[in-house]
Amino acid sequence: MGYKPENTIHNLRSEMHAELLAESAMPVYGFWQEIATGLFILACIATGAVAAVSRTELALPSPQEQMHAAAPAGMTEDEKDIDDTEVQSFLCEEFCTQHVEVFAAFCAEACPKEEQTTEIEQKETEQEIPESVRVREETIPSSVPEVQQEEIDLFIDNGPPVPETFKRQPHNQRGVYLTSGSSGRETKRKDTFASLTSSHGNAFVFDVKGSSVYFGSNAPLAQEMGTVRPVYDLPAIIQEAKNNGLYTIARFIVAKDSSLAARKPETQIKNVYTGKGLGAVWVIPGHETVLAYNREILRDVIASGVDEVNFDYIRYPTEYPLRSVGLSGAEKADQIEKFLTMARETVAELGTDTKIGISTYAILGWNFPVNFEPLGQDIARFAPLVDVISPMAYPSTFAQGAYYYPSKHPGSRMYYLVYRTLQGYKELLGEHSWKLRPWIQGYYTNEQDMRDQMTAVYDAGLCGFTVWSAQNTYGPFFQALQKLEVPEGCL
Repeated sequence: MGYKPENTIHNLRSEMHAELLAESAMPVYGFWQEIATGLFILACIATGAVAAVSRTELALPSPQEQMHAAAPAGMTEDEKDIDDTEVQSFLCEEFCTQHVEVFAAFCAEACPKEEQTTEIEQKETEQEIPESVRVREETIPSSVPEVQQEEIDLFIDNGPPVPETFKRQPHNQRGVYLTSGSSGRETKRKDTFASLTSSHGNAFVFDVKGSSVYFGSNAPLAQEMGTVRPVYDLPAIIQEAKNNGLYTIARFIVAKDSSLAARKPETQIKNVYTGKGLGAVWVIPGHETVLAYNREILRDVIASGVDEVNFDYIRYPTEYPLRSVGLSGAEKADQIEKFLTMARETVAELGTDTKIGISTYAILGWNFPVNFEPLGQDIARFAPLVDVISPMAYPSTFAQGAYYYPSKHPGSRMYYLVYRTLQGYKELLGEHSWKLRPWIQGYYTNEQDMRDQMTAVYDAGLCGFTVWSAQNTYGPFFQALQKLEVPEGCL
């Protein structure tokens, strides 16, 4: 066959066409590789969106977190209360009407349950059951050895082990107070013990130290100053109370001590302008002489076997102008803390399990920053040093026509003022709120008043209370206590 130019051109054209086809052709698997790449990119975008939403949710304040706004104008200092309704309304309007799904948890709890709440609840109901909850549907391989099989059965039935969380029980003492004189009278004491034991009462509060020491203390400074004036046998009445199954609480007055103030003028709270004492009544709680004097008496009280010492008047006076005392609330708290530290060290030194309690003003649970300044009772700061915190929640100490409004607040005046005081204290104390055991009012009351106050304590999630009556008359209380059912968790 001879050479033909057209054949050469044809062959070259065919070879070039084949090469172009080979270079431009996509492999068989190329299409699915492109699809997989696209899906991976979409997954990355979705993950980023979820992370952004999570960060947004974390930035939103918790519905339990209080928003503090200015107090209403025209109110006296002890009437001021925190009003956060405007802030909450702003959050509900701004977030919950525009981003209801993103802020579901917040809106459901903090805002009125309107249409958005129904929508949230419906979406939560429609959620798929998590895989972890459907563990019972899994099949265990038959090859698992018998012992291991039992372990797996146990795991599936009960789930993985859950760490045990220890929750402290609130104090469940229910008792009454007797003055030193009443405690020293055998008939009065025995009648009180009998009434307590027959009506579910289980605690007895009595005076051990005021401006005098009411038992036969050997405290050197008290002996030297002549302040020991016994009216009863301390170890004997403690043993008698315990024989009746009663928890014993020794009431110990701290800063309002006219005997010490008069005999040791250097211990008096001073007027910053004159340098003289503000009357021979109040002493500085953290003064070295005050600490030494009370330490010696406290040792004798603890050694008697008492279950608890309750420190009363552990505060600064309110009858003098703040400018005369010249101390901030924090500086007053410093002095009180010195006293409580001394008490805690004394208990440790004697190696007993004697409890330490403090009696505090009820109004601190309503507006702490304002009412703390004159008193110095920083209850949250003192909480780690004490075992019991007893706000004096007496409804009669609250001004009529304020704090309680029948059309607005639940229950009776007696109920609401006790309940609201304890709720405020619980917010201030947080994890230490189990230490609360309030004083409630036993004077100028009837049986219904006592029932309302005790119910308020139980409704606040607490179990104990002590009843105050300076006259030591508790008929209505014992009648109410006999009829009122004690919550199962408080027995």
